[in-house]
Amino acid sequence: MLGPTIMWALLVGMPLIFGMTKAAKDPRWLLHQLRALISVTILLEFMVNFRIFNLAVEFALQGILGFLVLFASVASIRPEHQVVANVTNWLLGIMGLVLFGVGIVCLASRWPDADWHQTILDFLMPVWLGVCAASFVAALGLYTNLEQIFRLMSLENQSWPGRFWRILPLALRVGLRPRTIRKCHGYWYNRLANTAGIGETTQIVGEFIQYQADNDALEAAEAHKLLNNSGLKGTDESGAQLDQREFKETWHALETIMLWFHGWYGKRTAGYDLAKIQQIMALYDFKDLPEDDGITAHVSPDGESCYAMRRSVSGRLLSVGLHGHEFRHWHWDGDHKPSGYPGQGGDWGMDWAVQAFNPNR
Repeated sequence: MLGPTIMWALLVGMPLIFGMTKAAKDPRWLLHQLRALISVTILLEFMVNFRIFNLAVEFALQGILGFLVLFASVASIRPEHQVVANVTNWLLGIMGLVLFGVGIVCLASRWPDADWHQTILDFLMPVWLGVCAASFVAALGLYTNLEQIFRLMSLENQSWPGRFWRILPLALRVGLRPRTIRKCHGYWYNRLANTAGIGETTQIVGEFIQYQADNDALEAAEAHKLLNNSGLKGTDESGAQLDQREFKETWHALETIMLWFHGWYGKRTAGYDLAKIQQIMALYDFKDLPEDDGITAHVSPDGESCYAMRRSVSGRLLSVGLHGHEFRHWHWDGDHKPSGYPGQGGDWGMDWAVQAFNPNR
C-alpha cells in the first residue's frame, strides 16, 4: 500500500500542515477537519485504489487534484481569500462526485472477483491516517500556544523546570480551549512565572479562567447591545450614546496600542518607549477606523505612565492609559483632553480602582 500512502501524504497530509495556525486558534478545528477528511477519503478511495484509469489520465488527475487541494488550503489561510477557497472546494466536491460515480460503476463490474479483504484495508487506510494526522496537527497547535507563553515566562523566570511545572496547570485546565489560552497575556504569565508553588499556580490559573469567563460574558452582552442600538440617536439614562459602534472600534484600537506599550516597557529605554510605539502606529492599519484615525500617544516625563487618545465622530474624546508595568487599563471618556497621566493625578486620578466617569465605556 505504498502508492496510496504516498498519494495520501501529498493530497491530504501536506495540506494539513497549513492548518496548524488555525488549529492553534479554533477549538473546533479538529472536528471540522475530520468531517472534511470524509470527502477526501471517498475521492482517494475510488481514484487511487480501484485504478480505473490508464497511467497518463491517472497522473493528470492526481496532479490537478493535488494542486487544487493545496490551492484551497493556502487560500483559506487569509480571510480575504476565503471566496477563492470556497470555489476551489466546490470544484473539488464536483470532481469527487464524478469519481465516486465512476468508482461505483467500476466496483459493480468487478464485484464477482473483488478482493474484499484488500478493499476494506484500502478503504480504512486514509480514514485512520487522516484521524492520526489531524490529531497530531491539533496537538502541534496546542504546543504552539503553550510554547509562546512558556518562552515569554523566561523574562521573569529563567529556570526551565521551574517554568514547566508553573505552566502545567494552565495546560491541563485550558489546553483544549485555544481561544482562552491565547488570552494569557503579560499580566497573567508574569504572575505564573513568579508563583511560589503548585498550589499558588493552580489558584492563579483559576483566577485567569474566571476572569476570561466574565470578560467573555461581558463581550457577548456588549455585542448584543451594539446590534440592538445600531442607528439609534440620543443617550441612555447614564449619559452614554445609544449607538456605540464608533466607540467600540476606538476602544479596541486604543487598547491594542496599550498592548504594544506594555510589551516594549523597559526594553530599549527606561519605562514606556514612545518613539517605538509611534513607529508601530505609523505602520499599523486599524481596518475598522478611517485611514487617518487621529490617534495620538503620550508618555509622562518619567516614562512610567502612558496613554493613547482619539476624538470620535460625535466629538467625544476617548483615551486608554497604563501606569507602571501593571497591565491595568485606565479609561477616559470626556469632551476635553485629560490632564495629567494615569496614576499621577489630574483627570486620571491616582488610584486605578477609582477612575473617572466613563459613560461610553
